[in-house]
Amino acid sequence: MKISVRAFGAASALAISVSLSGAYAQEDNEVRSVDQIVVFGDNVYRDRTADINPTLSYDLQFFQRFEPTTVGEMLKRTPGVVFTSDVLEYDAVQLRGIGSQYTQILINGRKVPGQQANGAFFVDRIPAELVERIEIVRAPSVDVTGEGVGGTLNILLKEGADIDGAFVRGGISYFGDGDGKARGSGAAALATSGDGYSFWAGVDVQQRRNPKKKVTEYFDPDLVFDEELEIENDTRDGTDYSFNSALNLDVAGGELEVTGYYVQTNRDENEHVDIFEGPRDDIELVTVETQFEDIKQKSYGFQSVFTLPVDESDLEVSFGYNVFDENTSEFETEYNVEDDELEEDEGSIDIRDRELSGGVAYSSPLSAVLSNKTGVDIRKGRRDGLQLGDTADVEADIETFRVGAYTKFEYEFSPAVLMETGVRYEYYERDVLSDGVGGSKSDGKWLPSAHLRWDLTPDDRIRLSAARTIRFPDFDLISPFEEDETPGDDDILTGNPNLDVETAWGVDLGYERRIGSKGIVGLNVFYRDFSDLIELVPVAANGSGSYFMPMNIGDGKAWGVEFDLSTPLDMFGLPETALYANAAYLDSEVTDFNTGMERKFTNQPDFVYNVSLIQNFPAWGGAIGASYQKRDASLEYGFDEIVETSYDGNLEAFAEKRFGERVVLRFSANNLLDAHKLEFIEAYDGDSAAEFAEAIITGDVDGIEIQDEQSSRVYSLTLRLAF
Repeated sequence: MKISVRAFGAASALAISVSLSGAYAQEDNEVRSVDQIVVFGDNVYRDRTADINPTLSYDLQFFQRFEPTTVGEMLKRTPGVVFTSDVLEYDAVQLRGIGSQYTQILINGRKVPGQQANGAFFVDRIPAELVERIEIVRAPSVDVTGEGVGGTLNILLKEGADIDGAFVRGGISYFGDGDGKARGSGAAALATSGDGYSFWAGVDVQQRRNPKKKVTEYFDPDLVFDEELEIENDTRDGTDYSFNSALNLDVAGGELEVTGYYVQTNRDENEHVDIFEGPRDDIELVTVETQFEDIKQKSYGFQSVFTLPVDESDLEVSFGYNVFDENTSEFETEYNVEDDELEEDEGSIDIRDRELSGGVAYSSPLSAVLSNKTGVDIRKGRRDGLQLGDTADVEADIETFRVGAYTKFEYEFSPAVLMETGVRYEYYERDVLSDGVGGSKSDGKWLPSAHLRWDLTPDDRIRLSAARTIRFPDFDLISPFEEDETPGDDDILTGNPNLDVETAWGVDLGYERRIGSKGIVGLNVFYRDFSDLIELVPVAANGSGSYFMPMNIGDGKAWGVEFDLSTPLDMFGLPETALYANAAYLDSEVTDFNTGMERKFTNQPDFVYNVSLIQNFPAWGGAIGASYQKRDASLEYGFDEIVETSYDGNLEAFAEKRFGERVVLRFSANNLLDAHKLEFIEAYDGDSAAEFAEAIITGDVDGIEIQDEQSSRVYSLTLRLAF
């Protein structure tokens, strides 16, 4: 903790010292040719948005020189973003570190179905090549669904309205110290516009591979080797196919925008585990386990928005449809070496999540300084199949219906002071059917918000926001299932269709300053007060155990400070040198229902930071750069164990050579420090949840497990051509 505070203090001191210099940076909204975004010769910095609510914006070019393959690899360089995944995997994003279920993912401003039982969307399923811009919305306006408790990520896909031309890309990646394999990638896109229309279409094919090795050792409570060792080789290999398009048309005096996307993932996961027993100097192979997963996932959808000017007002009508579909088969074997016995098992996952959405909104000026937007959003969804949760895997059919009615007012007190206030009423209904047993729930919540943007000078800006947000409960917990031996051996867990939503009041206070010719430095303080958190609660006795049910009984709070810097070093006479840095200090407090102990939100680290440096060489048409990311360790409390997870820092680098204005060749390297993920697991003994809790409270550790996972360095060569 002391180290993280000192590091954050140093970053803040840097921000103050650098911000002594400031000059207004122009915002550029003109249509760009493809060569301007594919073969750019200038360093690219974070955009400063005109939104009243606190929003950070990053163009694809901000990330592109390091050649990220997915949105997850893009987000790891942005402030306050945390992942708790395998090495070199960036799937379930945690804004402010408080859990993927509290991060709302939007595509083109619209909510999309997610894979997980908590509704979270895996951002590594969206290829970076489809993305035009990423927005991090720290506090939502009421015209957006209010589920962004920790924050909202808005992934805006490319469209032809802002780009003109075509490009192709080809690349190859080599996994040098993993298994020596190579994988390819390719993309092509076309953007064009004319009188009354614009059009974009892009395709991307990305072969992906992640060869990992994990060593697990078992110890007694005194950290003496307990004569058991596992060596696991886990290789994830597959191909992602994606397509997106956008069409803008002038129709009937208004504008019609139709966007669509399709992403298909075909992936194999092969695990081979050798289990050894005995003293270290005489250890013997006793068991061989294998697992093969054939994963097929599809995400697709479209969105249409028609905007019609009515005098000085605008009428907006929208309609969309989104689908997530997964079919995964799994085959496992366990071979006992001593007995020469082989056991086999197989299973499958079949999930289909569909959602229809529509809305109407009317925006109008009420006076020279006051305007209003009023509207309603409607979403109807259905999820069929296996709900994969943290405590149980449940077969269920779930139907949802949500209506969000809102109104917001924008006040212009002066050109420098803008304010937005509004309220949203979020009504929901759901029907759940599992194993022939059903349940229903309906309710509504008022979600008010207020945002202030104050430009103290042309260079200095303050934002203050207050908003109430919600989170819907996990699909597996609202299903009326019954699971034996959960959470303890003598316990029974039952789902609860009557679970209410969790709610949170949040405050954000931020300061931004323009620095140098194009730079921005920002500091943001946030606080979240949670109510109705969902916990597993004993509701009746069951012999030596209990009947457990998820209930809305918990409260919690989270807070932190976020710093980000994006600037050329022209104030030091280095206009072609770009410095990017961000850091977040994160903290929270939740009462663990099982033990009564105060703890942080699951897997929230104390800090996360990123530093990147890029040097452009205009004279020879090239650039080089490096980026380093690091996060602190985090804890996860289970009923019978406590897991501490830590990661080594990740170092990336690139070098590029531009040939004229239309060709760029780029070499990039990832995981140059051979980063490890380390899990330190303290296991506790007991026959029921109460006995496990007592063991955790008293620190009566039954055994210790240490897992050390590493992957391969990755070297990539990419060629881009613009037309």
